[in-house]
Amino acid sequence: MIAIVAVTPILVQAQTSSKSNAEKPRFVHPGIIGNTSMLDAIQKEVDAGKTDRIKAYQQVLDFIENNPIQREFPEIVMAKGSGSTPTEAHIRRDAILAYAYALKWARTGKTEDAAKAIEILNGWASNFQKYEPVEGTSKQQSQLEAAWVAPSFVAAAEIIRHYKVNGKSADWLSADRAVFNKFVQNLKDNYINAMVKSINNNRRRNNWGVSAGYAKMAIGVYLGSKNVYEDGKRIILELLPHIIQPDGEILEFCSRDCHHPQYSMCGLTLAAEIAKNQGDSSIYEAISARLKTGWEWMGTAYNGQADCRNCAKARLFSAIEVANSHYKSDIIQNLIAKKSPFSVNKSHTFLDFFTYTHHSIPK
Repeated sequence: MIAIVAVTPILVQAQTSSKSNAEKPRFVHPGIIGNTSMLDAIQKEVDAGKTDRIKAYQQVLDFIENNPIQREFPEIVMAKGSGSTPTEAHIRRDAILAYAYALKWARTGKTEDAAKAIEILNGWASNFQKYEPVEGTSKQQSQLEAAWVAPSFVAAAEIIRHYKVNGKSADWLSADRAVFNKFVQNLKDNYINAMVKSINNNRRRNNWGVSAGYAKMAIGVYLGSKNVYEDGKRIILELLPHIIQPDGEILEFCSRDCHHPQYSMCGLTLAAEIAKNQGDSSIYEAISARLKTGWEWMGTAYNGQADCRNCAKARLFSAIEVANSHYKSDIIQNLIAKKSPFSVNKSHTFLDFFTYTHHSIPK
């Protein structure tokens, strides 16, 4: 039996940590996917009535409307390879839903929007204990599941923890944040780090490994851990030339399907964006901007011009908006124009809403 516990959030004034900032390596906060200047800019554009931005924001609102909070958070999440389970779908969806509410709160500043994000974050942090594979699924699937949800949870949590709307914080209790930190540590120590061991032993050097590196970078920023962050960055830089060939061809495109290569491209791009938010564009520019080469190769492949596979009708993940916000490539922009508007990824494996947060964001 899976124990279910309902959680009701209570908002009060956040306590101030007694620890000196000098005790921890300094990171920019928020600085995972969204940062203060970005969130300020998109809020102003919505207020100014910019049509494209308003349409993209509506996607955030629609996702919230279509995904009510269940208010029950399982202790055990059952992981299934090549499929899903109700608990697996629940935690993936809630990670994105928490981020959607965090974006909404950053736009409205309304207490009730922050409360919804906090309810989800507190709910999983207070109740989740472990992943368990269903019969016939390897335990490694649990590692991948953790690597998928962790960055989305901490991206939401960081906005709620650090962003202020008109000088007002979301007032997430320090005691609740401490419980959430333990939840994140659980995902990292018991699942993601296990996959890192495989990567270091020359296994999982595919979209799985990229997901682990991206997750560690996001977790490192959120927890203020330079060691965790740098280990994730190491993985990303090691895998980058293995995932994207010199001509731009992406691993698993010819050998597998149209979406697994995008898992790799999403993870690499979001990792690059995290580093950029910390003042470091080295992943974006590594190996003569190999990441750009990969996205531009996709401009050919997803126009149906690749020899090995036709992905002209395949759905494109919105992380391409993040890549274009940095590179501003005509080839990447043309692919965006052809494939947009982007629907929310129904598998909820990676963050979304990048047309809202990154499309045409001024530097």
